[in-house]
Amino acid sequence: MHIPQERYHDGPDGLPFLIDITQPSAPQVWSKRCILSTLIEGSPCDECADISTNIKHLAESARDVKPHTNYRHTGLAHMQDIAKSYADQAWQLKLQGLNASREYITALSQLDDYHHLLMAISENDIPRLQQIITVALGNGASVREIVNKLEDALEGVYRPRGYGTSDLDIATLIYRLGGCQLLFALNHKLSIPSLRTLRTLRTRAAFTTITPTIGPIHDDQFDTNIHSVILNTHTGTTALRGVSLMIDEMAIEEMTVHYSKYNKIGGLCWMHSHLIDPVLRTYDSTVAIAQKIHDKEVHLGKEVTVIGTACFGEDELYPILVTPTCKMEGASDMEGVLGHALRRWKATGADQTVGPVWSLATDGDATRRAAGHKLFVKKPLSPESPLYGILNNMPGLNMWTGDDEVTLDFDPKHIMKCMCTLIRSPSGITLNNGRIINAMMLIHYLMWLPAYDETSVTKLLHPDDPQDVPRAVELMLAIIEFSKSQCSLLNDSFTSDVDRHADLTSIILLSDVIESYLIPFINVNLSLTEQVQYLSRYAHLSFALFCSHHCGFMSNQLYYDTNTSVKCFAFGIAKQQVLDPHASFFLSNSGDDRLELHFGCTWMIGGHNSVCTFSQVIDCLGAAKDIDGVFKRNPDLYPGHRRLSLGTRVENVDHINRDMWKGDMVSGRCDLPTAWRNGREMAISILSASQIDPIHYSFAELFRDPGIDMLCPFRENKYFGVSEADEDPEMARVLAQSSLAPIAHNDVVLLPADEEASEEAMLTFEEALTAESITDAPPTQQPPPLVDPSAPALPDGPGIRPDNYVLFKDWWIHKQTVCRLIINKDFISKSNNRLERVHAGYTKVNKRIDMSSGQIIHHNSLLVGNIFLTVLRSGRTLSIGILRSTHLASNNVSHTSMNIAVMKASRTTVKVTGQLLTLVPMRPSPESPSLFLWNGGYVKARSIIQGMTELMERAVVVSVPGFLVEPVNPKPTLIRLQDDIDSDQFVEIKGGQSTWQVNRDALQAACDLLRAKAVECKVSLKSIANVTPSDPTMFPYRSYDGTPAIISVEAGNLLSVSEGERITTCPLCLAKVADIHSHVSQHILRASSNTPEQISLKEPVGDILPCGFCGRSGLPECVITIKFPVNGAPVWETKCAYKHQFKYGFAEQGSKNKPCRNVPLKCGLCHPLLAPEPSKTSRRAPVVAVESIWRYNMPAHILSEHEEYAVPGCREVGVLLPDSVWKAMELNDLELTTARIPMERRSLYGTPGKENIPASASGSRSLKRSATESAGSIPSKHARTTIQPLQTARTLVV
Repeated sequence: MHIPQERYHDGPDGLPFLIDITQPSAPQVWSKRCILSTLIEGSPCDECADISTNIKHLAESARDVKPHTNYRHTGLAHMQDIAKSYADQAWQLKLQGLNASREYITALSQLDDYHHLLMAISENDIPRLQQIITVALGNGASVREIVNKLEDALEGVYRPRGYGTSDLDIATLIYRLGGCQLLFALNHKLSIPSLRTLRTLRTRAAFTTITPTIGPIHDDQFDTNIHSVILNTHTGTTALRGVSLMIDEMAIEEMTVHYSKYNKIGGLCWMHSHLIDPVLRTYDSTVAIAQKIHDKEVHLGKEVTVIGTACFGEDELYPILVTPTCKMEGASDMEGVLGHALRRWKATGADQTVGPVWSLATDGDATRRAAGHKLFVKKPLSPESPLYGILNNMPGLNMWTGDDEVTLDFDPKHIMKCMCTLIRSPSGITLNNGRIINAMMLIHYLMWLPAYDETSVTKLLHPDDPQDVPRAVELMLAIIEFSKSQCSLLNDSFTSDVDRHADLTSIILLSDVIESYLIPFINVNLSLTEQVQYLSRYAHLSFALFCSHHCGFMSNQLYYDTNTSVKCFAFGIAKQQVLDPHASFFLSNSGDDRLELHFGCTWMIGGHNSVCTFSQVIDCLGAAKDIDGVFKRNPDLYPGHRRLSLGTRVENVDHINRDMWKGDMVSGRCDLPTAWRNGREMAISILSASQIDPIHYSFAELFRDPGIDMLCPFRENKYFGVSEADEDPEMARVLAQSSLAPIAHNDVVLLPADEEASEEAMLTFEEALTAESITDAPPTQQPPPLVDPSAPALPDGPGIRPDNYVLFKDWWIHKQTVCRLIINKDFISKSNNRLERVHAGYTKVNKRIDMSSGQIIHHNSLLVGNIFLTVLRSGRTLSIGILRSTHLASNNVSHTSMNIAVMKASRTTVKVTGQLLTLVPMRPSPESPSLFLWNGGYVKARSIIQGMTELMERAVVVSVPGFLVEPVNPKPTLIRLQDDIDSDQFVEIKGGQSTWQVNRDALQAACDLLRAKAVECKVSLKSIANVTPSDPTMFPYRSYDGTPAIISVEAGNLLSVSEGERITTCPLCLAKVADIHSHVSQHILRASSNTPEQISLKEPVGDILPCGFCGRSGLPECVITIKFPVNGAPVWETKCAYKHQFKYGFAEQGSKNKPCRNVPLKCGLCHPLLAPEPSKTSRRAPVVAVESIWRYNMPAHILSEHEEYAVPGCREVGVLLPDSVWKAMELNDLELTTARIPMERRSLYGTPGKENIPASASGSRSLKRSATESAGSIPSKHARTTIQPLQTARTLVV
C-alpha cells in the first residue's frame, strides 16, 4: 500500500483527511473537518463522504505514474521499475557505441578511397575519365574499384570504349574547325573520337558533303544536295513547315581546281562552261581550255552563287546549289536557275517531307530582282486559294504570285542599308511638298542630341563601311530620337526661323517613314499584330510619298524592294495561319540573313579567309553546316555573337533571334486585315499633318481601281525597278558608290610561241615542271597494262589514282599541276579586305567629305540649307532665282559649309546645288517697297516617268558655280500681319504663320550683279542652268500684275539672238524698235553732240567709241572686221549680240527711209594705204588687220588719236584734215535732223571751209567720192606706216 507520506501534514498541500492504519487490514480515514455525528446510523457524515473521491484520485496516481512525476511522489515498486529501465538503456547505449565505432572505421576507409580518387584525378591526365566512371557506376563498382580502373587506364592495362553523342559532337567541332591533324593529336592525348570513329558511329552522314557544280547546272546536282543535306536530316520529322529559298553570292579566287573524284576541273562559270570538256584527257585539251579563257569564250568564276533553303521557325540553312559565276548572267538566265531549283524541290519530294516553298529571298541584285519578278509576280492569286479570303481584305496589297503561290522577298537589313545610303547621298530624300533632306543638313540637327558630337555624327552619316548594318540602324534610331525631341519647336507656328521649321517638319516625316520599317525588326516587345501595323503604316506612307515625288523620294528599286518585302510578310503570315495557326511566325526569318550568317561561318573557317578557291568554298560550306548542327544540339557550346544579346550596344540589333523575342508571335492571333487597316489609319494621320497633296493618300478611292496597288502606283501594270529603263540615273550613281563588288582581274593571256620574251622572263610549261623541287608523280611499282607500249608506266601505289595524271613529253604530270601552270599561270590573289574588292579601287567615304567644325561655325560661310540667289534661264529670259542650298562641293569633295570669299572667287571650283523656291508678290503700295514672300513651296517641273507616258512634277534642283552665287538673309515676317497678300497662296505652309520676305529692288540688283559676274567670268548664257517650270507663272517671278518682275533685258536679247531671232529691244532705253542699228546710232549721235535724250536711258551710251549696234564701250565681242575685195562692197563681221545684217553700200549712202549712215570705216590717217583683198586668181599675200571706226565715232577718234589735226567745232588749231578723211566723217542734214540734233550742235559735222580744203592736182574735188576711197594720193603729215596695237572698243579692218 502506497501512502503519500510527504503530504501527510497540516500545510496548504496536506491531505484533507486523517488515516488510521493501526489495523492494516482495515485502515480507516476521516475528514479533518468531520462533525463526528450523522443522522443515519452506520453512514459517514457529509465531510467524510467526500473523502472517497480524493482517495480514488490518489489510487489512480499511484497505479499510473506520469513521466514527469517527482520521484518522491512514487512508490517503491515504481522506483524499482525506473531503475531497471535505466539499466536497460545503459546496455543499449553501450551496444550503439560499438556499432558506431565500426561505422566510423568504415567511413574513414571510404574517405581514404575518395581521397585516392581525387588524387588520381588531380595528379594524372586520365583518358576517357568520364567514360570510365560512368561505366563503373553503371556496373555498381565501388570507389576503390573505380580507383583501380583509373590506375589500370593510366598504365594502359584498361582501355575504355564507347562514345556518347556529345563526344562525337566535340570531335566533329574539332575536325571542322581545326582539321584532321588537331583531331588526331587530341585523339591520342585526350581520347577524343578519331576521324574513323566519327565516320563509323554517326547514324546519319558523318559530314555534310555538298556536290559542286562542274559545267552547266543539271538536275543531279540539285537532287544530290537536297537528299544528302536536307532529306537525310529530316527523316523523323512529321510537321511540315514553310520553306524559304535564299540566293546570294560570295567571292572566290579566280582559278581552276581539279576534282579527283569527278576527274574534272571546276571553277569555270556555269553559264559558258558547256563550250569546253571539263575532263583533262591530254595536255592539249588543257591548252584548249586556256585558249577559250583567253578568248573570253569561257570565264573563270569570280564568285559562287549559293542557293540555300531554310524553314520558317528554324535557324538552320541547307545549301542545295553552289556554282561559279562570271557575273554575266541576264535576268532570263537567272530565271532559269531559280525555276530549276523550284522544280527539283518538288521532284525530290522535299515539299512533302520538309514543306512547300513559300518565298525566294535575295538582296538588291538587279538581275535577281528582274528574274524574281518574272517568276513570282506573274499571275493573280486564285479566288479558290485559302489565302484569298484573308489577303483580299487588305486594300492596296499586291495579289500577284508565282506558281504554287510563291512570292519574292528581299532582305530587310539590305533595305535598311539602302535607306541610309539614300539619306547619306548628296541628292538626299525629297519629302513633304518637295523639301530635300540629306546628310549635310542632318549633321546640324543630330548634334542637338546629348549623346552625339560632331565627330560621332560624322562617323554616323559617313561611315568607313556603308555596308555596316549596326551603323545604319544607329543612324535611323538617331533620326527617330531627334524627331521625338523636337515636338515643342514643331508646334510653334509663329517661329521666326522659317527654314528650320520646314526642315523639322520634313525630318519628322522622314522619321515616321523609317520608324515604320525599322521598329518591327528591333523592338522585341511587339506582337505580330503590332508588327503588321507598323509595316502597313510604312507601305501606305511610302506609297503616298512615291506618288508625290517618285524617284525624288526613293529609287524605283528601293521602293520595289521595300513594298515587295511587306507583301511577302503578309503572305507568309497568311500561309502560316493556314498551315498551322498555333505556330509562331518570326518576322526576321524572312530575307536571306541566315544565308549571310552561313557565309560568315564559312569565312571564319581557315583563319577568317574571306576569299577561297572553289573547292575550298565547297568544303567550308559543308563544314559550316556541320558546325551549325553541333551548336544547335549543344547550345551550351555556342560562344554566341558579340552582337547577339540585347544590351546597350546598337550592334545587338544586327542578329536578334527568335529566343530574344518577347511579343506574341502566334500567327493565329494576328488579324491581318484589321492590322493592315489600323496601319493605314496611322499613315493617314501622319500624312494629314504634312504638306503632301491629299490626292496621294486618298487610299480608299485609289485602291478601288484594280490597276493600282502598292507595287503599281501609276496603273498601266507598270512595276518600277525591275528593268534598266526604270533606273534613276542619280540614284544609280549613289547606290553604285555604296555597292561592293569583286575585283575584276585581267584574264589569262596565252603568249604566242614566236612572241619575244618580256623583261620578266616567263617559264614555259616544261621549264616550270623542271623547276619543281619534286616530281608530282610517285615512282611506279607494278604498272598496269598500257595502251601505248612506248609511254612510261602510269603512277601506282596506295592513294594514287592514275586518272589524275596526264602525259606530257614522257612525264606523268598531276592534273592539278597542269591547271596551276597552264590555266592559272597569271593568277593574282584577291585581297582579304572586303572593302578593297571593288571595281577601280576603294576610297573611304570620309575622304570625300569635309566637315570641318571651324567652317561650320564661321560667320562668313554659306551653310547647307542656307538661302542664296543666282541667275537662271527660262526659255529666252534670264532672271534671278532664290534657292535653298542642298549640297556644297569643291573638287568633288562635299562640304557642310563653304567660305564665301573662296566660293565667289573667279577661278573657284565650288559647285552649289539648291532647290528653286516659289515667291508670291505683295500688292503694290506707295508707302512700302515691292516685296516678295515665300509661300512654303518649290518651283516644280514636269518629267517623264521611266517606262511610262505619264508625266509627274518634281521640285527643280539646279547646280551653279560658286561665283554665280549671292547669299541672302531674308527677313522673317508673319503672314497674318500682311493685309496686301492672298492667304490662299500660302496653303503649303500647312498651318504655319511665319515666312520670310525679300525686296524686289534687292533681287534686281543681285540679278544685275550676277549677270555682270557671268560676263566677267566669260560664262555663256547657254551654259547657265535652264528652268522650265510646269506652271510658267511660278518662274520667272511675276509682279502682282503678272508681268515678269526681275529679268535681264540684255541677256534676254542675247538669248533671242542665239536662237536665230533678231533683237528688237534697245539695250539703252529698252524701247521696241524695228531697226536696232539706226536706233542705237541716233543715241550715239546725240551723246557725241551732247544732245539730251527725251527719255531717260536705262544704260548710258558708252564713253569711248561706242558700238554701232549696242551702244556700249569696252566689249571685245563688239570688234568688227572688214574685208575689201577687188570687186564689190566691203564685207563686215562682228560678234556683237545686237548685230543684224545690212548692205554696206546702201547703208553708207543712206536714204530717206533709213538716213542713218553709221557704218564702220577705215581711218585714212592711221592707214593711208590699204591694198584690196586678192582675188581668187591672185597670188598676192592677204593684207593685215587695221583699225576701223564707226562713222559717228570718227570725230572722237581724231580728237584722241590725231592731236595734230584740227577738228571744226572742237579743235580749231591744227593741220587741215585730208579731203577723204573729212568726207568720211561728214554727216548730212537728213540724218542729223532725224537724230534731233540742234543746229547749234551741228558744227562738228558741217561742211568744212575752203581753208580746210587742200589743193589738188585737178584743182577741184569730186563731191561724189566714196568715203572708202583710198587716201594714198593725199598723205597725212603724220601718216602711220605701222599698225597700232588693237584697243578695246575699236573695230578692225582686214
